[in-house]
Amino acid sequence: MKRWMMAGSLVWASAALAQQAPQSQTQNGTDDTEGMIRMGRPDAIDQGEALEPVLEGTGGSGPQGAAPDARGAALMQQGLMPIPTEEQAFLNALHQANQNEVKLGKLAQQQGTAQGVKDYGARLVKDHQQADQRLMAYAKAKNLTLSEPQPDTDFAKTLEREEQASMAMLQSLQGPAFDRAFLASMVADHDIDIAKVMAGQQQFASNSELKPVLDDMLPTLREHRQQAYRLLGQEAPRQARRPPGGR
Repeated sequence: MKRWMMAGSLVWASAALAQQAPQSQTQNGTDDTEGMIRMGRPDAIDQGEALEPVLEGTGGSGPQGAAPDARGAALMQQGLMPIPTEEQAFLNALHQANQNEVKLGKLAQQQGTAQGVKDYGARLVKDHQQADQRLMAYAKAKNLTLSEPQPDTDFAKTLEREEQASMAMLQSLQGPAFDRAFLASMVADHDIDIAKVMAGQQQFASNSELKPVLDDMLPTLREHRQQAYRLLGQEAPRQARRPPGGR
């Protein structure tokens, strides 16, 4: 039976993760949750920052006008995010996350309007390719082959469908509409990535080779999240000032 770790809920009001909280065992006898570790509710990384409840398409300053990423919203609703505790499955999940961010970074370079969004996309490609190369080097040293994880629970299948829908939505957008949706997605995506890495730090704390890899990944992920948040705060007011039909 596959074992999972539960990373704490992505709180709508904070949309950020920081310190790991004490563990408590969750036991409900189901295949999806048996053997899980649940981490406590996270605090905010960015002191004073908050992604407040918003209505999609509304204007205003800051990121309040942006709709949250579908996966982030689903996790907030569920309050839980399952993360595999087996090393191979965990590495596959991180590998997939890196590959997804590279794809999204390339998409931002192609479809973004603001130069800041294009530059951010280029940084995503560079940083996540480097992170993935280090991850693959670790896996190779352990005689492990990284591959795309196959969803084997209803929850995982739902997340996969939502991820595909989010990518399709972004691919359909152009110009400022893409910029804002992309940046909102990046805030939520990196909250999820941060949760995965923090859960791995906890699960593999005694692994002297993997733990440094995860420790080095975390600051970069936090920088990505903060940069997306700042850019989103810059793009929303610009779009709010555009005249009707000026998209």
